[in-house]
Amino acid sequence: MKTVVDYVNLNVSDGSPLLTALLGSAKAEATAEVIGLTGAGNLYNARQPGLLTQGMAAWFAKSIAASRVAAIAEMKNAFEADSRDNGNASGIYLENVCDSARQKTVNASIEKAAAFSDKHKAEVVDHEQTLESYKSLRSKMGREPVRTKKWLYVFALLGIVLLEAFINFESFMKVPYITSPFLATGATVAVGLAVGFSAHIHGVVFRQWAFLFRPQESAESGVENRRNDALRRLAIGSVLLSIALLMVGGARYYYLREYIVEASILGVAAPSMFGGIIFMLLGNVVAYIVGLLVAYVMHDPNPTFAEQDQKLRKTSERMEALKKQRTLVQQDLAHGLSADIKAAVNQDASARGPRFGELREWADRIVNKDQEMVGVLIEYRQALLQEMGSRAKGRIFRYPGGAHDILLPISDHIMLTGDEYASLQIALGYDI
Repeated sequence: MKTVVDYVNLNVSDGSPLLTALLGSAKAEATAEVIGLTGAGNLYNARQPGLLTQGMAAWFAKSIAASRVAAIAEMKNAFEADSRDNGNASGIYLENVCDSARQKTVNASIEKAAAFSDKHKAEVVDHEQTLESYKSLRSKMGREPVRTKKWLYVFALLGIVLLEAFINFESFMKVPYITSPFLATGATVAVGLAVGFSAHIHGVVFRQWAFLFRPQESAESGVENRRNDALRRLAIGSVLLSIALLMVGGARYYYLREYIVEASILGVAAPSMFGGIIFMLLGNVVAYIVGLLVAYVMHDPNPTFAEQDQKLRKTSERMEALKKQRTLVQQDLAHGLSADIKAAVNQDASARGPRFGELREWADRIVNKDQEMVGVLIEYRQALLQEMGSRAKGRIFRYPGGAHDILLPISDHIMLTGDEYASLQIALGYDI
């Protein structure tokens, strides 16, 4: 086990040339604008593990990798030879086989995350931008938006149309120009829709008056367009309401005229034409006011806030659906990895040669040396972050493939702050 001994004997203690050479590059690397890390595709690679900065990776490749890879290769061959000598099934170096399975899973995860990003990046980015816009507006407003169920609002307006039908239908039946119930029904519905639309238009404009007629920011330039649009809507609503009331007044005139003529023939007191028309119109005005109040109450004073809220709810539903898809993919990968590792453990247990105990002792020496090496790399990372000072608070570390386990990745890499990088566990893989 000469190569194992050579690796274990590498001196990285305090003051050693190897450690001094590593720490000496921290100051220069700290000045880089962006510090690239070895990617997730190398997480279990024995020659160049993941999550190493360029300084760490160069030092590891130059001073450690060859000796360590040789030791792992010797152990792998020793486990296989030991089982063959005994005539058993092929033995394995468990760490090596497990890391090969882990790296295969990570590579598949990276590939699937990249495919997801290519297909859904625009949706995810749009959702994130909508969320930020909504949070900003909510902070500015200091309240939650007015949320209205569209079906309930439409149902309420249809109730206004139905109320108008009850008020007006009999009068339209008395108009001499309307010769069938179908025409009377059509005229009644037209008046009801006109009153309903005018109530909707006016109620929304009155509710959003401050937004439509006053600038929201000191330098805002779009208020004039909003104001003109609001005035046009008010005018359209007023025209619709006026036409509806004129039609109702005319129908009421013909309705009352018949009763007035009949009263004259019978010699009884005739109803008042003016009073009857006014009473009829008041009923329609009441229906209009009710519709206006419904529109006023069920709309948000700031239409942009309401639109962002509605859009956020739609994009959030979409993101939940995408998360479920991604979760299923990740679960499949995790189940596959679990099965591979279980198979490796079973093979290791069933294919042990006569020297298995001795070989495991040598393998443990590699593990123990690896822990020392990891400690050295972490020491360098801490020295690097210290050299960077306040710059380490920014997202300065680029981690290729690091987005592979994120539910909604938008690219193959992620940018990490110093604290985020320091929280990730550096490990030395055994996949050769």
